[in-house]
Amino acid sequence: MNQFVDVSKVIGMKQTLKAVKEGKALKVILAEDTDESIKKSIVECCDNHQITIERVETKVGLGKASGIDRAAAVIAIIK
Repeated sequence: MNQFVDVSKVIGMKQTLKAVKEGKALKVILAEDTDESIKKSIVECCDNHQITIERVETKVGLGKASGIDRAAAVIAIIK
C-alpha cells in the first residue's frame, strides 16, 4: 500500500492547508483517526476551496502509503 509514494505531495496539516490556500492541491487525503480539531480545519479549508477529500482509516496507514516511517494525519496531492 504505497499508493502515494511516487506522487507529488505535502505531508501534515500546515503544509496541506498552505497547498490548498495557494491553489496547489489537487486532492487531500485525511485519516479518520485524526484529532477532530485538525479534521475540522482541513474540511473547512477544502470546502472553501472546492478540494476533494479522500478518507482513509488510520494515520499509520496513510503514513505507510506515503512512504514515510511515521503516522500522517493528512496529505495533499499537489500539482
